[in-house]
Amino acid sequence: MKISLNGFELARTAEGDQTVEQVLSELREEIRRSGKVITQVSLDGRPLVNGWQRRQRLASPVSLAERLDLTVEEPRRLRDQTLQDAAALMDRLLKQAKPLGRKFRVGDEVTANNELAAFLEDLKLIMSGLDLSTRAVGGRSATSARQRLMDSAGQLLPTLDRIYRAQARGDYTAIADEVEYDLPDQVAGWKDVVAEARRDLDSLPQV
Repeated sequence: MKISLNGFELARTAEGDQTVEQVLSELREEIRRSGKVITQVSLDGRPLVNGWQRRQRLASPVSLAERLDLTVEEPRRLRDQTLQDAAALMDRLLKQAKPLGRKFRVGDEVTANNELAAFLEDLKLIMSGLDLSTRAVGGRSATSARQRLMDSAGQLLPTLDRIYRAQARGDYTAIADEVEYDLPDQVAGWKDVVAEARRDLDSLPQV
């Protein structure tokens, strides 16, 4: 089985009785010791995703696979890209909030509920990205950005609970109020988390 990192094929290959999972485990440890992280794994051109098929493919012997492709990033670069993505997604949600609220107010319920579901999924993506980007690294203690993120998450949960309860009782005016006013205020506040996380990132030693 051939192995490539970021598109460059390695001289080493995987042979013998090893499984794909064993080879991947060895590579992951080597990459971790080098200070980098694996962000994507593909086996024979197909990404490995969670689920029973992933387990089945990982358990296969290397003799049955042609190539293992890994995408590797430096943690600093990964965090920086994650912060950029989160900030861009925040801007998009802030633009969507008012139009989405109006759809609830005028009774366009089907479209509004579908868009709300996507809106809330994007909120979760932002929180996941900020969670990744504000974790302590290199023995450093939790930063102010991390604490602010935890506070923001605590504020978001009651808002989401009010939205879900309003959906259950069909109170679309209440949903519109949350989407147009409360959620945008919270999302705008996350920009401070991004700014602080960037300052924390800049203070880390260059790798």
